[in-house]
Order: sequence, then structure tokens, then C-alpha cells
Amino acid sequence: MTTRRPCWSCGAPVESLYACDRCAVLQRFPETIDYFTLFGIGPRLKIDLARLEATFYELSRKFHPDFYQKKSSEEQAISLENSALVNKAYRTLRDPIQRTEYLIGRVDGGSAVSTEAPADLFDEILELQELLEGVKEAPGDSAQRGGLVDALEREQARFGQIQSEGERALEKLATEWDRLQEESKEEEITQAQRRLLSEMKQILSRRAYLERVLNDIQTGIEKLEKGN
Repeated sequence: MTTRRPCWSCGAPVESLYACDRCAVLQRFPETIDYFTLFGIGPRLKIDLARLEATFYELSRKFHPDFYQKKSSEEQAISLENSALVNKAYRTLRDPIQRTEYLIGRVDGGSAVSTEAPADLFDEILELQELLEGVKEAPGDSAQRGGLVDALEREQARFGQIQSEGERALEKLATEWDRLQEESKEEEITQAQRRLLSEMKQILSRRAYLERVLNDIQTGIEKLEKGN
């Protein structure tokens, strides 16, 4: 990724991420910068969170608006823009799911995740939908409501287990991605890495759907417990 751009103040070529080498004036991050580069960690999926946090605080101090109160209005604006980008990048990278989605988005050049119903869970989802239909009728009998709550809690445990299995599979793929990244001497993403990202994308699509399913179950349980 090239960081070379002209300094907005003196016009000299700038290679640094955020400061002019000649006049030392604050610069905007390069437009093409990615969050991994911003934090100096490379496109890795298993990252040192303590190091990430330390870098976040370091960058936050560097661009804190209070330090630019006596600077030009342009530098004040840049400090705010850079701070906002650092905050957004930190929130994304500290979360393993968002981190993976972001990496896939960078490689694919678009949205990483679409919600996709898992075909292998068709029967289970159909059973759940029938249960949730029963919740809509909100039976007045407390014993019936209790029975529905028990049934929904069993479904919650079952789909929660499936979700956990997907997260473990995602973690294994992330480890494999990092191994390939470590061994790769090429700047371009290899075919093996693209296959891994494709598998991760499928898991994330499935995960997004199951998140919705689990939310529906929780909503159904709460409705029954309230008795309305």
C-alpha cells in the first residue's frame, strides 16, 4: 500500500502515515489505509489485544484535539478526522467477528456478510417456526405458556450450541489464515487464503442468520414470561 502523497501545507512528498517529513505538520491518513496497517499489525486474524489497546491509546493521545487547539484550523480538523478513524478501526479490530468481516470485505472489495439460512438446518428451523407461531397466539393458560417457554429454551440451547460450533470452526480457519500469511512471501493474497476467506464468509453468513434466530427465541421467551 502506498502512503506517498503531497503535504497539504508545504507540498513536499509525505511517506509517513500522519506527519510531513519536512514541515512536521499533521496529515490525514492516506485514503487507502486499512485498519491493520493503521495499527501496524498486518492482516492477521489472531491478534494481541493488549498490544492493540496500547497502540490505540498511543494513537488517541497523538491525535487528541486538545493538543491542536493552538494549531491551524486545518490541523484541528485533521486531528478530529484521524481520531475518528482510529476509534472506528479499534472497535472493528478488537472484535474477532468484525475483524474477520473487515478482512473479507477488504479482500472481496464489498460487503462481507449476507444473512443466509443454513440448508442443513431446514427441519430444525421449520420446527422452531411452528413454536414461534404458537407464541404469537399467547395462550392465557400459565401451564401452556410454561410448556412453550421450556420448548423455546431447549431450542435456544440447541441453536446456541450450533452457533458455538461455528465460532470454533471460524477460529480454526483464522489460525490457518495467519499461518499462511506468516509463510507467504507474496504481497498478493494466495489462492489458499482466498479459499479460507470463502469458508469464513459462509460461516459468518450462517452465524448472522442464527443470531436472528436466537433473538427471535429470546423475544418469544420474554413475551411468554410477561404473559402477553
